[in-house]
Amino acid sequence: MDNIKFFHDFLLHEKRRSIKTADSYCLDIELMQRYFTEVGITLEEADKDDIKDYLGAIYSEVKASSLRRKIAAVRQFYLFLHKRKIIEDNPTLALSGPKKDGILPGALTREEMAKLIEYNYPQNLKGLRDRAIIEMLYSSGVRVGELVSIKIKDMDFKEKTVTVLGKGNKERLLPVTSQAIDSIENYLMKRPTGKEKDSIIFCNLNGGQLTERGVQFIIDTLARNCGIYRKVTPHMLRHSFATHFLENGMNLRYLQKLLGHSNLSTTEIYTNLSIEHIEKVYRKAHPGSKN
Repeated sequence: MDNIKFFHDFLLHEKRRSIKTADSYCLDIELMQRYFTEVGITLEEADKDDIKDYLGAIYSEVKASSLRRKIAAVRQFYLFLHKRKIIEDNPTLALSGPKKDGILPGALTREEMAKLIEYNYPQNLKGLRDRAIIEMLYSSGVRVGELVSIKIKDMDFKEKTVTVLGKGNKERLLPVTSQAIDSIENYLMKRPTGKEKDSIIFCNLNGGQLTERGVQFIIDTLARNCGIYRKVTPHMLRHSFATHFLENGMNLRYLQKLLGHSNLSTTEIYTNLSIEHIEKVYRKAHPGSKN
């Protein structure tokens, strides 16, 4: 089945788009298909993180106007797949277009990140869990889908590492900060059950596995409680991890391994973000700058 061809017909006959628009949209989807083929997935298998990774990979190669069109094409394509019941869930529902020249959720500033880390978490089960979630996301850069799947046996508390199963069922071993390890241990000690090696670490308050949406709600609520008055997502903590590490001089190839990116071009988006940071620091600090 050629879903791109059927998508072309959908655009022409149901959406009443011009032939030029339909051709452009389908070309955009064909380019995305090539990218997904390289990482071992199909268009129909891609989830929201796969799509964000793709858009991040092409971010520095296209103008903002072209990027908006590509995002529109991606939205329409997955709307078509969902409408035809080819996919169960539409992964682009929360996908937003670029503001100015970017499409990735912005990284938190170091000050905002410090507010989340240093927040006065209650010393109850929920407070200890929430602290452990923030520490884990920021110290390791894991995707939220990886976070909610981590089991106790995946943690090496002595060596301060975690093994996560990423895209394409590829495992990667990640270092974790001492602070994050302490937070996870404190949370597990407080938890009355679920201490077996095969137990999921991050649970809801009923003892079941925490969902990605549950993590989103936790982080969004914490951000408001900390005085961060913008929407904060788990993906933003991943961006913060990557951006802050690059600002501190981390090698791009090493960062690629930590993030689990198949293509270096996906990781290079953070280089652009870091250059923006460097330029701001330069213009603020340079004695000859008038900005």
